[in-house]
Amino acid sequence: MEIFDKEQFATEFIRHYATRGFGSMTKNDFEVLIFNLLRKYGDLKDMSNFELSLDLQNPETKVRRLAYESDLKHGRLTEADIREQFFAIVSQSKLRADLNKIEFVIENKFIRTSIGAQLKKLGHYADSSFNSEITRIHIESFIDLLAYYYPEQAIKRIEQECRNAVSDDKGEAVTFKLILRKFLEGLATQTGQKVIDLGVGYFTGGAENVGFLVDKMKGWFGQK
Repeated sequence: MEIFDKEQFATEFIRHYATRGFGSMTKNDFEVLIFNLLRKYGDLKDMSNFELSLDLQNPETKVRRLAYESDLKHGRLTEADIREQFFAIVSQSKLRADLNKIEFVIENKFIRTSIGAQLKKLGHYADSSFNSEITRIHIESFIDLLAYYYPEQAIKRIEQECRNAVSDDKGEAVTFKLILRKFLEGLATQTGQKVIDLGVGYFTGGAENVGFLVDKMKGWFGQK
């Protein structure tokens, strides 16, 4: 492992270590702090749990625990951070060809539990019974989650431009959730694969792909 900013590493370590009195920190809190600082000022940040396990010579179970406690105690992750992570996860997600489930691989337990908590607030749930790092949710749950995390201004722009592209009598029926559902249905029926990569193209949290969605809407509702 490598520490890129040794001065900041040492300064922050001393500040945390001496907060409750010198020598009073427990072994576990000490390890969590060191792990957090190694991710913050070292080269551990972008490693997978498996790579961290090899680098630290510790089982993955311990690495996952350290990462979770590090995020809880020192991470200070905001809603914006979770939203950014969500779209990064979506870009690598899988859609089952029967349009039944979306699969996420979420190694970070804090992000996983945060997204799971938001699903519950929206009246849905996630299935991680097969593997704790693989989360499966129903397609309707996925659409509601996307609608929640998508910026409001991007949603308004996409809806308006899609409504402008279809006939007047059908334009009012066009909603962001309907656009997402139609896109996913089209994605599932246009391929013979059992599992489809969603890819980064259309779910980035912005309105960058309005043109593509508008073209699709013309086909779904009839060109204006």
